[in-house]
Amino acid sequence: MYYDLIIIGNSAAGLSAIKTIRAVDKKISIAVFDKEDEPAYSRVLTPYYAGFDTDRDHLYIVDRSFYSKNGVYTYLGQEVIKVDTNKKTIHTEKGVYTYKNLLIASGASARPPHIKHDKVLTLRNISDADKLHEFFANAKSVAALGAGLVSIPTLSHLKDDVKKYIIVSSDRVFSQVVDKEASYILEEAFKNKNVFIYKHDDVESSQDNKDGSIKLTLKSNQTINCDCLLVGKGVVPNVDFLKDELDIDIGIVIDEHCKTSAQDVYAAGDCAKGKDFIAGKSLIQGNWITAVEQASIASKNIAGFDVSYEGSIKNNTTEVFGTDVAVVGYNKDDAKSIEFFDPQRNFYRKLFFDELGIIIGATLIKDTNDAGFYYNLVKTRTKINTFHNLNQFANYAKFLRSINYR
Repeated sequence: MYYDLIIIGNSAAGLSAIKTIRAVDKKISIAVFDKEDEPAYSRVLTPYYAGFDTDRDHLYIVDRSFYSKNGVYTYLGQEVIKVDTNKKTIHTEKGVYTYKNLLIASGASARPPHIKHDKVLTLRNISDADKLHEFFANAKSVAALGAGLVSIPTLSHLKDDVKKYIIVSSDRVFSQVVDKEASYILEEAFKNKNVFIYKHDDVESSQDNKDGSIKLTLKSNQTINCDCLLVGKGVVPNVDFLKDELDIDIGIVIDEHCKTSAQDVYAAGDCAKGKDFIAGKSLIQGNWITAVEQASIASKNIAGFDVSYEGSIKNNTTEVFGTDVAVVGYNKDDAKSIEFFDPQRNFYRKLFFDELGIIIGATLIKDTNDAGFYYNLVKTRTKINTFHNLNQFANYAKFLRSINYR
């Protein structure tokens, strides 16, 4: 079977590609392959479903009719196991398919836990969420190994009477997400919700208890009894099926057109390693907006336009234990910064800028509706002309007025 465009992957990037192509070309034949037999759904919402904060049906972005309405052939439940870029074919267990153009949006998988146990789980896809949903139904205590954008949001959506433990190898929570000050503010908020945090620690082993729970022995020799352990230690791009076919550097290396090293093959999303807007170097950004943008750029080039990608910007928003958190761009502690903090409201804003005073990132805690404002400051390379100690301001509005930017 031949298709003008084959898309491997049915999440943010895959959907973006379909919508972009169909906006400019109603005729080319499109086929979507994905190992999950599900219409596209939001991975961002899976912690809400796992923790009983929303229904399973609310995860879906589109229904199955979306594909037929857009003239897309679907091969959902068929995993692509091989790509031959010379013959321009993809292989599944059910057949071989030929493409004119190929977009790889295969995403990433949860990094496998080093502890093997049926109550040690990860969360990446909807089937993972189903398992956790079942475990959490009667759970009295849950532990999380890793303190990032999967484990902490999932814990935060559990019922209040569930005991919650966070085990993190670093010196703080969200160490890969926010700056130090923001981490400490969040830690205090978590502790106020009766969350127990174990820093500089790891799980060494697990043992079954007679009551059906498991006993975790930590590197510090402390022990935790819990009903299950959620492991959130990052993700691994799904690129094994591309061995020897493309230039791979952890992820699929793409250029400014989101094109790979093979002719007529493009990549986007969590499997792709492309230009970062701020640093200019290649990296895997791993967020929804980046996946959508890269797929849109790739699709426009497939459609015959000549469009370049300016680069991805880190952009993550979540809600943890009742506190909204948003991060935009570069927000590492080695950058210059100015901040505003209202401890009574736990309201925090921090701007990061480079040597020229150009805004390169921001961290926001609580009331994050203005995250788009900060994203735009980064995207437009806004330059601050006057720097202030932001804590001198009595309120946030006065802080914003104080920033002399252009």
